[in-house]
Amino acid sequence: MYWDAVAEESRDPFLGFEDNDPTKGFKKDFEGYLIYRSREPEFNDIKIITDSKGEPKYWKPIAQFDLKNDIEGPDPVGINGAHFWRGSNTGLQHSYIDEDVDNGVQYYYAVVSYDQGDPEFGTTGLTPSESTKIISEDFSGVIKFIDINCAVVTPNAPAAGYQPPQVEGELDRVADGIGTGNINVSLLNPEEIKEGASYKVLFESEGDFPNYTTTSYRLIRSYDSSTDTLSVEDTTSIGTGRFSPPVDGLTLEVVNETDIHVIDSLTGWLVGNSNLTINVSPDASAPARNVKWPSNYEIKFYEDQQATTPFFNIPVNFLVTNTTTGEVVDAEVFDNDASKDLSLGDEIVIIEYVDTQFRLTWRVTYYQPGGIGFQPQHPVPGDVFQIVTSKPFSSGDYFEFVTKASKVDNEEAKTDLDKISVVPNPYIGAASWERRNLNQTGRGERRIDFINLPADCTIRIYTVAGQLVKSLYKDNSPTDGTLSWNLVTEDGMDASYGLYIYHVDAPGIGTHIGRFAIIK
Repeated sequence: MYWDAVAEESRDPFLGFEDNDPTKGFKKDFEGYLIYRSREPEFNDIKIITDSKGEPKYWKPIAQFDLKNDIEGPDPVGINGAHFWRGSNTGLQHSYIDEDVDNGVQYYYAVVSYDQGDPEFGTTGLTPSESTKIISEDFSGVIKFIDINCAVVTPNAPAAGYQPPQVEGELDRVADGIGTGNINVSLLNPEEIKEGASYKVLFESEGDFPNYTTTSYRLIRSYDSSTDTLSVEDTTSIGTGRFSPPVDGLTLEVVNETDIHVIDSLTGWLVGNSNLTINVSPDASAPARNVKWPSNYEIKFYEDQQATTPFFNIPVNFLVTNTTTGEVVDAEVFDNDASKDLSLGDEIVIIEYVDTQFRLTWRVTYYQPGGIGFQPQHPVPGDVFQIVTSKPFSSGDYFEFVTKASKVDNEEAKTDLDKISVVPNPYIGAASWERRNLNQTGRGERRIDFINLPADCTIRIYTVAGQLVKSLYKDNSPTDGTLSWNLVTEDGMDASYGLYIYHVDAPGIGTHIGRFAIIK
């Protein structure tokens, strides 16, 4: 299930102005979402939260997502002792996967928003209220109306040879840019995933480097010779557990690095085998000058002198390159033993500049190797020490990925023909998924399902004597491998008890023969 964020902008004129300020407009009172699942269209089977008189007042949801704010727990107003649960500050999301379902069973779902209520309003306060969930169904089980907050779903296994949609592309690192975060793409609706559509997630930031903040991203799609900007999201949609509103059957989770730090697993000797204790940490020697600089560096050692440090005038045989920008940068040696050269016990501090003002960024130790009796192996000419840091997404950073639509692999479908079966088998009087009988008399729904079928096929049902009882035809989405039979024959009669043989003919794939029984 997935839904939009329209409700989050709703305003209630009844509650007056935001902060009693007419210039801010009417008060926003959205609080969260409730997800309901029922076996009947009125949702009466889940209206089980009662008041002190034993009267049902509230429905029990299968999931709830609410704003992270100071509103949580039971509503203090209540109705005869029953209190609306306002949430647990879980945070919002706009999709949900229900994994506790049975194939072939028809479920009625609702995703409703609810407001905050107002315990201070009037003399008794206002309880939270939720939006509507209306599904109309006639006595024969025909759906007449489904409102915008609801859906009717019958889960089933996919067709034989089904290949789910896929995402191709590097999602763990940007295609271009400096950001070290990643994105996750969740495919919510296989039927909406486009074949060969190319997507770019393009970021924007504000503030000057290095003190910048990721603010938003755009999702740009190139498909069928056209390029479209599908969405522009603000920073509230960036972060672990935050998902974008769905587009094209998919949603994005953007995991951004907000804390700049050294990535230890990627920091170390790129070339060389020195055993010195070399650690990298933010410099803290001059708080007014210290900056966690979001760049990667390489310290390369040479045979002879390459530079003199800018403040203490110490000759050094190395150069520091900012590999994020490609520029050689300054470095200072803190000469702890006053030897006037780089030696054990000293520290290297990398220097960057904001305009003409220097900044002390990362401090690199140059210490004796750990352990007893180890002889130090100093870097030799050509050795390179690499420093890798985390970095927020910056303007111009982008990811790219391509989607592949779901399809049916006929060769795999041929090997899946043996999985075709009938449920329930035998059919004894009824099946668990049959809808209730709303009539005062008479038999309700009767149904068996053929499962794991190819996407396109014909099923012919015969008696053991070879008489044709019913022909069924399947030509639908590869996401559905099920076809139902209402146990009514070709001439409109109820099928009698006994043993039946069925023949499945799937063009280009093959045939399958099986049997099932009906016991009344």
